[in-house]
Amino acid sequence: MRKGFVVLALVVGVWVLADENLATDSPTPTKQESPQEIFSRLSALYAHEAIYILPYYHSFSPTYDNNMPTETKFQFSFRIPMFSIGERNRFFFAYTQTAFFQNYNEPDSRPFRDTDYAPELYWSYEGINDIVRWVQLGYKHISNGERALRSRTQNQLLLKVRLQYDTPWGLKIGAIARTWLWMSLRYEGYLHDNPDLARYRGYADLFLYLKYTNHLLELKASPIVSDFGFYKPHFEIGYTYRLTKNLGIYVQYSNGYGDNIYEYNIHSNRLGIGLRLWQGVF
Repeated sequence: MRKGFVVLALVVGVWVLADENLATDSPTPTKQESPQEIFSRLSALYAHEAIYILPYYHSFSPTYDNNMPTETKFQFSFRIPMFSIGERNRFFFAYTQTAFFQNYNEPDSRPFRDTDYAPELYWSYEGINDIVRWVQLGYKHISNGERALRSRTQNQLLLKVRLQYDTPWGLKIGAIARTWLWMSLRYEGYLHDNPDLARYRGYADLFLYLKYTNHLLELKASPIVSDFGFYKPHFEIGYTYRLTKNLGIYVQYSNGYGDNIYEYNIHSNRLGIGLRLWQGVF
């Protein structure tokens, strides 16, 4: 029981630090900056992927390895500007960690069922026009930090494009399209851990969102380019209702293959309810 409280306290601590320190504005300068202002901007943390905690994350599909169907899922994510060239070219380091914590599983000592570790290095060209908000190209690694038969690894060269249209009445309609090349295909690369991963995860995915005042609706569909004779999709639907300046109620529904990297070839059907930081939301 004590371990569960300690882990949750650490998550809350990270959440509070993120809430206080994650920059809410774009790293793109809007005026002539002093050297001190430039250093402050480049050393700031910015939200990258969604930051949330789902104390109720329930699986309607069969469990395995003595796992309980209800657990806690949480994710924190940030990016740091490393340097810039001009006003639109930015180079970032980013990190995302997603964890599945069996904190209700007292008989099995409340273990972490799975954790995904995802560092990235990428270039971003921003503020292209009113529709094309940015284009990004970079390298992303994901692994679960395990050994032997539980080890899962993937390496991608990623190209991402974000589009957004702001309607006159305040509705924002957006999409992020991603495509990638698989890297490290030799024996010592990801194929050593999971030789059929590319067949499941394909070569592209799509993220759609609608944002209006305090409401945000999201849909992730993966893959959208794949071997359709062996098509194993994954869909994730999220809804956030903003409660305060930086916090909202968050509901997430996940169905398909690949809720995490260990489960890239395992089907799951899950629903989660919790809280999400509003910072960094489009």
